[in-house]
Amino acid sequence: MLEEIVKKAKEKLAGYDWEIFYFKNKKLKSESNDLKIDKLTASEDIGFSVRVLKSGRQGFSYSTTLDKDSIEFTIQSAKELCDIATEEEDIFLNEKLEKGKEIEYFDTFAVNLPVEEKIEKAIELERLVRTMDDRIKSVRSSTFTENIYERVLINSLGLDIRETGTVYSAMVSAVATDGKDSQIAWSYNAKRFISDLDLKEIAKEAVFNSTSLLGATSIPTKNMYVLFPPYAMAELLDAFSYPFLADALIKGKTLFKDKVGEKVAHEEITIVDNGILEKGLMSSTYDAEGTLKRKNILVEKGILKGFLHNLYTAKKLGVSPTGNSIRSDFRSLPTVGITNFYIENGKQNIKDVISDLDEVFYVIDMMGLHTADPISGDFSLGVNGLIISKGEIIKAVRGATLSGNFIELLQKVVSVGNDLKFYGNLGSPSILVENLTVAGD
Repeated sequence: MLEEIVKKAKEKLAGYDWEIFYFKNKKLKSESNDLKIDKLTASEDIGFSVRVLKSGRQGFSYSTTLDKDSIEFTIQSAKELCDIATEEEDIFLNEKLEKGKEIEYFDTFAVNLPVEEKIEKAIELERLVRTMDDRIKSVRSSTFTENIYERVLINSLGLDIRETGTVYSAMVSAVATDGKDSQIAWSYNAKRFISDLDLKEIAKEAVFNSTSLLGATSIPTKNMYVLFPPYAMAELLDAFSYPFLADALIKGKTLFKDKVGEKVAHEEITIVDNGILEKGLMSSTYDAEGTLKRKNILVEKGILKGFLHNLYTAKKLGVSPTGNSIRSDFRSLPTVGITNFYIENGKQNIKDVISDLDEVFYVIDMMGLHTADPISGDFSLGVNGLIISKGEIIKAVRGATLSGNFIELLQKVVSVGNDLKFYGNLGSPSILVENLTVAGD
């Protein structure tokens, strides 16, 4: 059927530049409840889009059906939309397919496992959570998901890219109870290979976070050391990923405007977007426009080095694309985005570092990250966590507020741990920051 789409595009789009993006995803999802499979879904999302360009104008259309009439209608719609679109400079298709290392992560072993064996991963995760601590009284949700995808990019200028891959993910939320107090925490991860999806580690994190907050109380407002474990710092990094995109720079919506070459973080901080990271969740040879992916260093030892680009932003700003064109699926146009985005590993054992400190606030969860301002860098988050003294947990804290500025936070870093961990495509080691205001009573 893909050949039919290309054939019709050639017939109907003579004199136009065009691009076909085909995407197919088979999804298997199981959910466990009371150590039994409660929900099981198997679905397939399939479709294609057509992008048509001529004289600075662009038309776009997509379809979830692949019959002859739908193919012709989708192509014709994209053509007609192109004809009436407003002209815009710097929109073009990739006409040069560079050769690079083939990167394709397809877990043949897992794909061929019996379905029964895969869906029981949800039960296994729930069992792990329930047996780790007697205070875990229930598991709100325990899910396992398999995604097997295929994507194809073909254009009128000679590109023909075909890639396949797998993604395995699991998520659990644990409810801990002690007397009248009850706390809930969740943990999640996703990997390219099922053997790399560590269910025990996911369960351990959810259990620790929920049980640690039992008996939590408020604290008085004070400036103190704050420790962001890998999952918390990865969440914060994700919240401020948009300012690293050239799209944000063009729109004037980044706190890093006019700061290339300047110090924006402590010298131990190096921030990377790496589209070719080994086993990375977003790793592949090419991006969504056919540009070779690569490792991009955005902040190197505290110095801002640049931004992430797709074809459009690179041409508009007169630089080279960085391989950061992304598409969530065939329903969207390509845009600029992150791939495997992380803070590089440090050299210090965080446990050793905090063992010498009198008081550290250990962040367990944060609320309100969606309100962070990408232009100013300001944030104000609800936080729950632990007070640690000389490496020992003293008390649990809830209902506090952590306010600050992202650049100032990065500049107040005093230690970068050697415990880099990825959560899907986001990663960070533990980060210790000094002199942050934790507001309580």
